[in-house]
Amino acid sequence: MYFSPLVKQELARIIPSKDYEQKSELLAFTVMNGRIDSQGALSIILDNPAMIKVVYFLVKRAFQYEAKIDIIRKNNKRKIYYITVNDTEKSISILEQLGLTRNDRGDFVRSDTIREKEDSIREKHFCDKSFLRGAFLAGGFVNDPERMYHLEIACPSKEIAQIIKGVLHHSSFSAKISFWQKEWTVYIKKSEQIFEFLRFIGVQRALLNLQDIIARKDLLNTVNRLVNCETANLDKTIVSASRQLFYIDIIIKKVGLENLSPGIREVIKVRLKHPYASIQELADTLGGGVTKSGVYHRLKRIEQIAEGYLAADEAY
Repeated sequence: MYFSPLVKQELARIIPSKDYEQKSELLAFTVMNGRIDSQGALSIILDNPAMIKVVYFLVKRAFQYEAKIDIIRKNNKRKIYYITVNDTEKSISILEQLGLTRNDRGDFVRSDTIREKEDSIREKHFCDKSFLRGAFLAGGFVNDPERMYHLEIACPSKEIAQIIKGVLHHSSFSAKISFWQKEWTVYIKKSEQIFEFLRFIGVQRALLNLQDIIARKDLLNTVNRLVNCETANLDKTIVSASRQLFYIDIIIKKVGLENLSPGIREVIKVRLKHPYASIQELADTLGGGVTKSGVYHRLKRIEQIAEGYLAADEAY
């Protein structure tokens, strides 16, 4: 099973026990997928059958109302589910208790009285965890972590996206908003933030899989960085050694080993014997207190001598 449906199935089995938690989760479903028809009936529209039980029980437990469930089949045979509160007075009561009103476009927004008392209401009557769980169930998606790290919540409007981003920020999550393909989206990219968000809203079993994948990918990335670094160092060593062998060949032809100082002659012999050894390896082979710095300076002297003969040949 894909990772995102696995996460949603696990979350769908969580029904909050406290009244304010139930209302906070239902609030998210309402602002994300809620509609009011011409008769004043409140409907929450879903395309995932796993969400039917969640919304039905939230309405029943938080407001003691048996919502009606309707199924509409679209032309492409995709089913749309309506959880409807047909009682107009009950619909108004639910919206008032959720702190919702409607703007000129018909979108649900937080009422002014709720906004004025937001801090006290957040402490007493609002649960960030339940609201974010409802928002993710209503419009969320998380990529298969084997492919990439990306979690998003698709929102019906920019205002709702800003509300969700604000709740995420209040809960110490760093999220951004984007508008793509005519849709407002709140998203998180960092693996550790995605892990903490899923843990925060109640995911447990799917997190074990995510944790294993993150650990394995981090290990592979570390190994790859080390291999790439080692490969780069090896390439650099080979290029330097090839250049030094070229200079040594010039010196042997122009000067002869017997005419060089003992120190330089010693380095030339060990380089010829170990063509692609690193400078540290050459120093270890020489021993006798010769350091890496000493070998480096002797190789630089060999380069200077050879460059002098090359310059003289060009001038001639």
